[in-house]
Amino acid sequence: MLIKDTSDKTHYQYYHDANQLMIIDDEKDLLFVYKSGLEIDGIEIFTFDDPISALDEFSKNSEKYCIVITDMRMPVMSGYEIINKFKMINPKIRIIIISAYNITESEISQNLNSNTKIDRVIRKPVTLEDLRRMIEDIWNECKTTQ
Repeated sequence: MLIKDTSDKTHYQYYHDANQLMIIDDEKDLLFVYKSGLEIDGIEIFTFDDPISALDEFSKNSEKYCIVITDMRMPVMSGYEIINKFKMINPKIRIIIISAYNITESEISQNLNSNTKIDRVIRKPVTLEDLRRMIEDIWNECKTTQ
């Protein structure tokens, strides 16, 4: 998979200050489950069922977010478009793709800007425990990158 290089030491201060998680999915029921079921110590969770609203929020407050989880297939804007736009705003943001569809490395490469990397890919359905563990792993990586 296209995994981001976390050896850059400039990431430490950014991730030390960023403590918000954004989840973007057009399925409101899933957002409710994610938000209510993912209590992670030290991370505030914000959900968006509209990619345009999520982009607006991120463009104003990108430095507050450590991780973005996005569905891939949504109306108005795809997850790939969101990822490319978010990475242009803040290249340090950690990205998790979540999708009910099988996503190949080739598809990711074809749809993301050439220097854009993602951190994890999750296939729906996913248990809250598995998702929580993945978020905590990335969160801990962010906090310990020095």
